[in-house]
This record gives sequence, C-alpha cells and structure tokens, in this order.
Amino acid sequence: MAGKETILDQYKSFGKHLWIIKPGENTNRGFGIQVCKELDQIKNLVKNTNINGMRRSFIIQKYIEKPLLYKGRKFDIRTYTMMCSINGNLQGYWYSEGYFRTSSKEYNVKNVNNRFVHLTNDAVQKKLDDYGKFESGNKLSYPEFQKYLEQ
Repeated sequence: MAGKETILDQYKSFGKHLWIIKPGENTNRGFGIQVCKELDQIKNLVKNTNINGMRRSFIIQKYIEKPLLYKGRKFDIRTYTMMCSINGNLQGYWYSEGYFRTSSKEYNVKNVNNRFVHLTNDAVQKKLDDYGKFESGNKLSYPEFQKYLEQ
C-alpha cells in the first residue's frame, strides 16, 4: 500500500501540520475561520455547533504552510465568473480581469491565532491601521502581480 495515504495516516498527521477550519454555511467575511494544529482543538470547534437547531457543517483543509507570498504577505486571487443555463445548455463565462487581495501583516505560522496574518478578507483586514499601507485597499491588479513575479 505504498504511496496511498489511509484515513488513519491522515488522523496521525493532525499534530504535524496546520489545518484551516471553515464553517460550511451561513457565513461570510471570514467569520468563523480558524487555523489550528491540535486535533482536540478542531474537535472542540466542530462539536455541538448548531444553527437554528440544525447541525452545522465544516470544511477542514490542510493549511498551505509554505504558500507563494507577495512581499512576505499572504494573498488570494479574485476572479469573476458566471454560469447560466439557457434551454438546458450550460454556459460559462470568465471575465479576464480580477484582482489579488493582500494581508496587512507579514506571513508566519508561529501565531495561528492572528487572523490578520492568515485571512485576506477585507472585513478582517480593514480593522487594522495598516490596511492600505502597502497597496490601496489591500488590492493588487493582475499586471501588478505579474510585474512582481518578473522581478
């Protein structure tokens, strides 16, 4: 079974890696997102969590611990797409312009509780005095990022 990771292997790896936990529904603006290392911490986050009497779901992903950074800070990429169905025919459209959202704080994994390091959401970042200090509104265009990559 070499090369195949089992569920038991994944379970054992919880203490060796960071994990990002995201609420599965009825959330926005970075609300409820946490970065964790310990399995017990993750279990406590997801147990007995209800919305209007319904059990809440969660997305648990292995956190990218060594991501590509922009000037030492995390970023995400925003694109515009539209899917529609006309007479049963599915059509997809992608708008070629978009933007990057950047964090205001330099990336590190030592403090997983610092949302300003790990989340690029505007609702989170705009609470900092450093919001907009590096890029206007913590936003970067595709051509600006390309220029950075070429340097």
